[in-house]
Amino acid sequence: MLAVPNFRANRCVRYRYAYSECNHCAEACPHEAIRLFDAGVEVLADHCQSCALCVAVCPTDALTEKSVFSDSLLKIAADKKQMTIACAPSAAKGDAIVPCLGAVNALVLADFARRGIALQLAGSWHCAECAHAARGPELIEMNLAARDILCGVERGDEAEWAAIAVQEAESAKPDKGSDEHAAARRHLFRRMVSHGVEAVNEAMEAPPPPPLKAIRAAPPFLPERKALLNGLYDAPVEEPVRVARHPAIPAENWVVAQGCTNCEACVRVCPTGAMQLLEDNNAWRLVLLTERCVACDACVEVCQPKVLRQRDADSVVVSKQKGRLLRTVPRKRCTSCDRLFATEGDATVCQTCVTDDEDFGQIFG
Repeated sequence: MLAVPNFRANRCVRYRYAYSECNHCAEACPHEAIRLFDAGVEVLADHCQSCALCVAVCPTDALTEKSVFSDSLLKIAADKKQMTIACAPSAAKGDAIVPCLGAVNALVLADFARRGIALQLAGSWHCAECAHAARGPELIEMNLAARDILCGVERGDEAEWAAIAVQEAESAKPDKGSDEHAAARRHLFRRMVSHGVEAVNEAMEAPPPPPLKAIRAAPPFLPERKALLNGLYDAPVEEPVRVARHPAIPAENWVVAQGCTNCEACVRVCPTGAMQLLEDNNAWRLVLLTERCVACDACVEVCQPKVLRQRDADSVVVSKQKGRLLRTVPRKRCTSCDRLFATEGDATVCQTCVTDDEDFGQIFG
């Protein structure tokens, strides 16, 4: 295992948008080992205890730890139909040893179920006395809950998926801290859900428009967890597969309300390429590729008119869908500079030329 998780800056939401308030990794860290700044995060080696819980909650896989990723665990599973994953601090025996059970994200758990590999998670009896206790148990419960949603427990078709079990020691008994842990789990869930809600709903108190340098360019990518989600429902279906919204499920369906200024900031800041701009001589089109959206909320944070909204507050679509058109604006050719520009009105001159004419008039009268 790595001493500290590996950090890839160009995948971090805070790197893509310098004013982002994303703090999932810091919230999940039980050791205050994450320092946030406007170009990403720093993992403080003298504080980090290698629990990898920050890896489990990062929507873009900017933080990585190989031992908890799907490809590493699948290599260990090989042709087995049953596998035990144990946490290192408990000293429990398992086919695979991970820093903390809470570091194995919901999509990895669901992917094993899809492949017909029954999982057992060993070591949870040690949580109460573990150094990671402040966050570990709540992350375990959060990932298990999301796994159940993805495997159809709420829809009644869980029989199609391989089972998962959490091994409990026979002598394990609820301790006086169990109520506190339950409250902590509920509190983390509320914090993670509220981050996306606040990004959407607290628009009226947004700061002035940031300078362009606040958006840093980097190539788009597809995080492992999103690739796993896309693979869960790859069989053709007539209707989209819709599940309950959950902070551990990387999916979102955005719509654009009135007031969009066509600034394209959402396209430039999107780390995965989920927001796409399609242009021709006749129209400017904003398209959402839901199979690439990881619900990182970067587009919502950068949108100054605050017109991006959740299409459905209670559920998200998790099956592959065609790109969905969010907005179309006609394009015209400027009568002054002969360049194409997007406009919803009757303007015949682009905004650049209008500004140039105004500046010329102020200077020369």
